[in-house]
Amino acid sequence: MKKLIANYHTHTYRCGHASMEPDENYVLEAIKVGIKDLGFSDHAPFKGITHEKMRMEFGQFQGYLDSIKNLKEKYFNNITIHVGLECEYYEDKLDYYHELFNDYKIDYLILGQHLRYNEEGEPINYFKKDKLEGFINYKNDLIKGMKSGLFKYVCHPDLFMNFVSEITPQIDKLMDEICLEALKLNLPLEINLHGEFKNKDGAIARGCLHYPSPYFFKKAKKFGNKFIIGIDAHNSNEISEIDYSFLDDFLKETSISDEDIIDILHF
Repeated sequence: MKKLIANYHTHTYRCGHASMEPDENYVLEAIKVGIKDLGFSDHAPFKGITHEKMRMEFGQFQGYLDSIKNLKEKYFNNITIHVGLECEYYEDKLDYYHELFNDYKIDYLILGQHLRYNEEGEPINYFKKDKLEGFINYKNDLIKGMKSGLFKYVCHPDLFMNFVSEITPQIDKLMDEICLEALKLNLPLEINLHGEFKNKDGAIARGCLHYPSPYFFKKAKKFGNKFIIGIDAHNSNEISEIDYSFLDDFLKETSISDEDIIDILHF
């Protein structure tokens, strides 16, 4: 049975759609189940953009950094803690992304493409059921992010499957492009556990498939991609209640072996 010794996809209450509990709870649960490496990666704040129930406010950012730093120092004998962010790639934010590393001293970014913003800072969603244009925009922005060299891995690369009712030749080609670019750049693709346990029901209610998609990951396995498993925890209990039976079944179904999975990231 595959057991996680690390998780780099961990949210906090600041994003507005996670449990309203202390950051420390995630650390304690991780220690309890034997996780050795824990990365916090809440949704990145953007200066001048307020997006309620999606991402932390920029005014919360320093508190986030201070909290994780304090936990890192408090529990250094028990667990290694990193501070990161889950972030969309936007071309007009390049200076800001570098500022996150250089001035705010974050350890890492993970690429989680969810939406675009217009010039007024209003969100524009990629996804509507079976609307190919949005899926293509998602794929194009995701690939730009991969090419930027800013990100450690690609979060839920198959997120669009929540809005796909059937795999058409166009969707199949789109998957190929994502997998091949990640392979070319040696970027791991995340098998996102949150998608199975928190988003699946909504996708099925829409008459759609969902992520993590066995079809997508079978394809990625054939191409030779590398993978990382992300809890995408929005509640500390999600760390200590991992459904390993699902994970084992998923890995068997997709023929993904331990050798294909990156257990620990290096910073």
